[in-house]
Amino acid sequence: MYVVLIPLLLVVFIALLIWGKIERQWISLAIAFILILLGAVSIDEIFTYVDWDVLGLILGVSILTVYLEKSGFAEVIARHMVRLSKGSTYLLIFLISLVAGLISILMENVSVVVLLFPIVYNICRSLGTDPIIPTIMLALSANIAGSATMIGDPPAILTAGAFKLTFTDFIIYRGKPSMFFFTLISMILAITVTSIISSRKINIKPSIPNNKNGISLSIDKPFLVEAIVFLTIKIILLSLRHALHIPFSLTAAVAVGGITIARIIHRDTNSVVYAFKHGFEWKLLLFLIGVFVLSSAFEKHGIAYIFAEELVWIFKDNLMALVSSLLYLMVILSSVIDNVPLTMTMIPVVKKISELLLLNPVVIMWSVLIGITLGGNLTYMGASANVTAIRLLEKQGHNVSFTDFIKISIVYNTVSVVSAWILYIIFYIIL
Repeated sequence: MYVVLIPLLLVVFIALLIWGKIERQWISLAIAFILILLGAVSIDEIFTYVDWDVLGLILGVSILTVYLEKSGFAEVIARHMVRLSKGSTYLLIFLISLVAGLISILMENVSVVVLLFPIVYNICRSLGTDPIIPTIMLALSANIAGSATMIGDPPAILTAGAFKLTFTDFIIYRGKPSMFFFTLISMILAITVTSIISSRKINIKPSIPNNKNGISLSIDKPFLVEAIVFLTIKIILLSLRHALHIPFSLTAAVAVGGITIARIIHRDTNSVVYAFKHGFEWKLLLFLIGVFVLSSAFEKHGIAYIFAEELVWIFKDNLMALVSSLLYLMVILSSVIDNVPLTMTMIPVVKKISELLLLNPVVIMWSVLIGITLGGNLTYMGASANVTAIRLLEKQGHNVSFTDFIKISIVYNTVSVVSAWILYIIFYIIL
């Protein structure tokens, strides 16, 4: 019974997410409630299935992201980088995209888009150019770099929790380059190629006005320094987590607690209230709790094992074909499915495949994570950062159709996916 029921609920879950008429946290909790009512999981099991430590890290990252936003972290970097364009259309698009990608390595993708969009829009307005292409490039780059580190995006955090990975494992894993290099190199290649093509479609004035690109900033320097210091402390603690035997959530608590105390000392209670009000992502936490329950039911009743067995049987001893198929399957699915449930669905499948083939599960998971992270860029509904960018443009009176988005994203997506796939195959399959 459950072998049929749980996949059916997964399909319903995905369909409702794509439909988009109901907030995703209520869909997730409803599915979890149905699983409990039908006896697929018990209430006691839920407390075991949900990774509370990972949820604590995600909550901490959300609050820290708001502190970074308030400190002017993104604006300072964006202003100086964009000024380097000196009136070049190509450099303008390239630098906007690069800044978005680099910042999203350390911050949540949607936050990066929300932070940088006003800057990008003001720059385009002051230069008399259409903001659509630069904004789409901003979103694509913010999305692609999310899994470069384990704190940039929920799929990376979930992967780290499931396979007990450290911050440095996302940079170098057992002596080989991992997600940081796969995403960063593919992002730069995608930005380069897409910027060359896109720059021919927009016009720009020959020089940048002497008004700081239309951006007026008043930066609280002590606040900016505090944000950077505690962000650095958080990264160091995540890197040494195994050696220090500390949970994910403690690293987040230290960083958030430190900057909160510093702001209170400076009598800046407004920033503290703002950070906790806007950073407490209770909707995301509820959504993830439901996803944990569904994913665990998927594993508990052997459905992950059945799927894994089928994949192993199809590809037998051809590891390259197996991981390549997983990567490109994730690219297709993540273009229409939210990346969080997709990641949680695939984690138990990857574990079973590794058991059957006696392989390191992390090696297989890298291919899945590459596909999930990069594949979401194909359509604007495949990633929250893309949806946010389109909505922000619409608020300013710029309507972007599905085909308008695809014209830019298909080049970006193709270059990034293929280059990341080649790098992964070289370092983890051939070498």
